[in-house]
Amino acid sequence: MGTITKRVIIQVSLVILTILVFVALFFAGIFIGYVVLGKGYRSDAFNPDTWNHILDFFK
Repeated sequence: MGTITKRVIIQVSLVILTILVFVALFFAGIFIGYVVLGKGYRSDAFNPDTWNHILDFFK
């Protein structure tokens, strides 16, 4: 394996890791915002009906 190939693998791995961390933080933020700050139920945090209702306010 050449040095360029190793650098590409490292860069791609860092990009994938960054995306995974972003997605995890996004869902953690939704959960904290809805359950902790919004005093909602845990089971409703990721319920599609809940988010359809919230998105209806923006239409």
